Amino acid sequence: MAADRSTPRYSWLHDAISGNAEIVTASRRLTRDLIAAYDQQQIDAGRSAWRTPSIFFWQDWLARQLVTAADPAILPRRLDSVSSSILWERCLQRRMPDGLLSFGGIVRQAGQAWQRIQEWNLSLPTVLSSAVSQDERLFARAAADYQERLDGGNWVDGAGMATEVAKLIRGDGVSVASRLVLAGFDRLTPAVKKVTDALASAGCTVIVRPVPERGTVTMVAVYDQEIAELRAAGAWARDILQENPAARVAIVCQGLESRAAEISRLIREGLAPGWQYGDSRHHSAVNVSYGRRLSDYPAIAVALLILRWTRQGLSSRELSVLLRSRCVASNRLDGRCRFELKLRSHPDREWSPDAVLKIISNKDEAPDTGAFIELVQAVAGHASQAAEKMSPAESVSRIDGLLKSIRWPGETSLDSSEFQLVNRWRELLNEFARVESVIPQVSLSEAVQRVSAMAQDAIWQPESGAGIVQVLGTLEAAGMEFDRLWVSGMDAAQWPPVSRPSPFISLALQRKHDMPDATPADTLEFSKRVLSRLAGAADQCVLSWSRNREDSELSASSLLDDLDTTAYQGPEDPGWHALGLIGRDNTISHNDDVVPPVANDEHVAGGAYTVQRQFTDPFSAFASGRLGVRAPDPVSTGLSASMRGNIIHNALHNLLAGNPTQREMGNWTADETVRRIGSAVDSALAVHVANADLVLRRIIGIERGRLLLLLRDFIRQETQRSEFTVADVEKKVDYEKFGIRLGLRIDRIDRLADGRLLVIDYKTGSPKTFLNQDRELKDLQLMVYADALGEDIGGLLLINVDTREIGYRGAGGGWNEDEEEDWEDTFQSWRAAVHTTLESLAAGDARVNIEQSSGEGRPLNILSRLEEQKRV
Repeated sequence: MAADRSTPRYSWLHDAISGNAEIVTASRRLTRDLIAAYDQQQIDAGRSAWRTPSIFFWQDWLARQLVTAADPAILPRRLDSVSSSILWERCLQRRMPDGLLSFGGIVRQAGQAWQRIQEWNLSLPTVLSSAVSQDERLFARAAADYQERLDGGNWVDGAGMATEVAKLIRGDGVSVASRLVLAGFDRLTPAVKKVTDALASAGCTVIVRPVPERGTVTMVAVYDQEIAELRAAGAWARDILQENPAARVAIVCQGLESRAAEISRLIREGLAPGWQYGDSRHHSAVNVSYGRRLSDYPAIAVALLILRWTRQGLSSRELSVLLRSRCVASNRLDGRCRFELKLRSHPDREWSPDAVLKIISNKDEAPDTGAFIELVQAVAGHASQAAEKMSPAESVSRIDGLLKSIRWPGETSLDSSEFQLVNRWRELLNEFARVESVIPQVSLSEAVQRVSAMAQDAIWQPESGAGIVQVLGTLEAAGMEFDRLWVSGMDAAQWPPVSRPSPFISLALQRKHDMPDATPADTLEFSKRVLSRLAGAADQCVLSWSRNREDSELSASSLLDDLDTTAYQGPEDPGWHALGLIGRDNTISHNDDVVPPVANDEHVAGGAYTVQRQFTDPFSAFASGRLGVRAPDPVSTGLSASMRGNIIHNALHNLLAGNPTQREMGNWTADETVRRIGSAVDSALAVHVANADLVLRRIIGIERGRLLLLLRDFIRQETQRSEFTVADVEKKVDYEKFGIRLGLRIDRIDRLADGRLLVIDYKTGSPKTFLNQDRELKDLQLMVYADALGEDIGGLLLINVDTREIGYRGAGGGWNEDEEEDWEDTFQSWRAAVHTTLESLAAGDARVNIEQSSGEGRPLNILSRLEEQKRV
């Protein structure tokens, strides 16, 4: 498997450059690789300085000819790609029906179809006359509109440059090189041929580099699963590089544009097992040719959220992203995290900057809270100017000014990748600033929308070195040469691929002019050409395929039958590195890591619920009550179950705040009952109404109607109970026992006819009970309340308040006609259970209840290691 570099890469390159040839490539990646290869050749030859070689990507070479023309004034002006997209958008809008979804995708497809007809030198009348379907006719008319706008503005776009350059060359309007070498072109389009014919007529010798033939040894490898195939490719590369660290190794993969991150992770798994534990060098060892959408990078995503906030509200989830991001406002998050927790207590809605300013607390003196308030105020100021018309350049200045004012992209120093990212963002803004020729005036809102769309379309990755293994797509590898090459995904589903002719050009016209993918035969022939080129691009080439991908069974591509291959001999799939760690060491329990007892000045949070946690799972009581661990409220659409529960509790509190007797409640007239219930419900809903948008107000209106019926049924059932007086509601009690101090809040306390107390707790949602089937205590909450009151307790009662029913579950007397005969003995035994539980909490008992289910233990599993302890 050693890579001895017996065949130098690009052996033709030195002679071409020495002969003053210009080299024109089919891709920028090949351009960079040729320049790097030439530089290495000069270094190997002992030279310390040399002239920069004339190597250009095709589109860059065309643009260079236009710039260096003898009389640039006679040439049309170059129209950049952003301006071209805007022109296409306007031409299509004129022809498309209203209300069409995914308009941006149609604009891209139209641009691709236009590129195709320019590359094949087709006239617009020909395209229109051959159109059969409605889409084809619509495109042809839109293309005519687009050409008319190009002519009217004296513009040439990227697709039309080849024609203009050919005219220049034939008219002696530009000087030409004596030799020109075309490299990496799998298919020479008529537009390219038009330029090369003009060059030949002007005396230039044009050479088309053939497919490289490096005496390749070609092997075929087969795997059961795709993940095994890619891991094996990484292991293969590692084996080669261990023998020859200087070897140029590449892996070609299918679907790289949509699965770049997944593919690179799998290859790293084989190339550098355990790379997750290494530094950035292990991560960058695999250089993937395909980047990510610019809008997917966190710093850019945050910037786009801020900009979108100037034209429309943000959801609670989007606002949470801003609150947790260090890219804006401040590097600290203390106060912002507190505000996020507060935000989560509100239903999800579209939050305008003004709505956020209403609920954010000025009392929080954390510096980052003040910085975030300034951010919201800055956004609000720009939102008020969103409709103002200005030039694109001015809109870019406003956008840049807003981001600078909120300290984007953050207060910390930028590393190399972050610095490149910010520069790419500024390039994007500059690209939009140059569209003034097609959009003289634009609102800030429209500018934000267009910049956001540009960021979603732009594919980018930072320059981070070549890496030791290159991962490429099939077309990106065109013309490149390697020491070793692995081509994955050689199954029949992908080789040859499905034909994809242009949907906007008549299929008959495409077939007549032999356009790409016009026929299955063309797709097959092109696939053979590409595979032959890949197989000849290295001294040794491995072609691999897998029998299964996801849920699909696969077979080998028939294209492999045309090649002279042998069975693969090399490293196999190494599997998952992490699996090798299982069972390597025994689980160690640190018995000396004892939880300390509760200190005299220690605050235990959670009230009676912490005591209940101690009763069922001591560790969860320790984590929540003593460490303060709690899960943030989930962002909920509409009114969540917990919000509805709080509203019901507040409404019941409001209804009984005057401590009425059972008799008084029974004497309320129908009108008085309606008035009291309405007032109680409206007061409970007021805080939510104040911060609600139109949709949420309608939801709250529905909830109000439900609550009115619910409380009416509640009063009816309360008046049927034995005589009582509401003694207190939402009563706060300080409870201290065994050195533990708890702050309690009791939903309700009734005074019974015999003077004893009935302790009541409201529950919402599904019916609950605090006793099991044997009338044994399973929930200590009510009992903790009863012990804290220190008075004669006549009974305990849970009232389940729900739309389906209002149910009473209790023990003792005062809530039904009968009282349990052994109530006092039962009460004392339950009190003892509470005391025993409190003693264990005070002593530092933090055992994990391994009998609880995985679902019950999941919220704290990362701390308790419940699942690991179950396996011990």
